[in-house]
Formats: sequence, C-alpha cells, structure tokens
Amino acid sequence: MSAFRIVRRTGLDVEEAWAALTDFEAHGDVVPLTRLELDPGPPRLGWGLHAGTGVGPIRLWDHMIVTIWSPPPRIDATPAEFRVVKIGRWLRGWAHVVIEPDGSGSCVEWTEEVLPRFDPVPRLSAPLSRRAGERIFSRTVEGLLIRAEAADTLR
Repeated sequence: MSAFRIVRRTGLDVEEAWAALTDFEAHGDVVPLTRLELDPGPPRLGWGLHAGTGVGPIRLWDHMIVTIWSPPPRIDATPAEFRVVKIGRWLRGWAHVVIEPDGSGSCVEWTEEVLPRFDPVPRLSAPLSRRAGERIFSRTVEGLLIRAEAADTLR
C-alpha cells in the first residue's frame, strides 16, 4: 500500500477551505505541467475530472470520478469530505479529503494512494509513488490554501 497523508491547518473556515480545494480547475494552476478537463456542471456524486500531466500532446491522463461528496454542513459540526477514485488506463488509486473545524480555522486531511495500473513490482513502485505523491500533493494543498488565504486577507 502506498497511501500517504497530508495534514494542513489553515485560518480559513471550513467553507473557505472547501471552496479552495474543490475548485478543481485551479488544481491545474498549482500542479506543474497539468491541465484539467472537467465534466459539465458543479462537482457532485458521479461527476468526473481528467488531469493531463505532460508537455504538449504528450500527456499522462488521470481519470477520476467523485464517489463521496459531502459539502460543509450548515448547522452541525460534521466534517466536509470528498473522495475521488482513479479510473483511468494508466493510474489507479483514490484521494479522500476531510475538512474539519479547528479553533478559528480548519484542518485539512488529504489522504491519497496512487499507483501505476500496470504494476509488475509493487514493492518497488509503492515507495516511489508514495514519495512522489506526497511531494506533488503537499504542494497542491499548500498552493490552493495559500491562494485562498491571500484572497481572504484582501477582504
């Protein structure tokens, strides 16, 4: 198993952190060499997104579908969460994101597993996938939240 977990506390409230992390189009702005294609309409259960990473026409496409979609509640303190499952030809795995209130802000927990679909030597590829995933998605979470925090301070 190559799952990794990123935990980040932010001064943003749950709704603001949710908006930052579920702006899937913005993921392409913070992940190098990545372009997103999104299903029409707002994200929801069964909604899909496709992330193509590469240069020009040479891209590795990561196809995903939303399997949990629970936006921030309006009344109680249950966490907001979403999960996407990788369903593409090249990659398999999932990402599960939970956002909970934390003092005057919120805490984001991003857990992900990503592996090549064809994996002849999983004991070798899992540690490499985990390290690469931790680096890429730490930067992604950080970049999206920093953008939202900067916009929040301008208000």
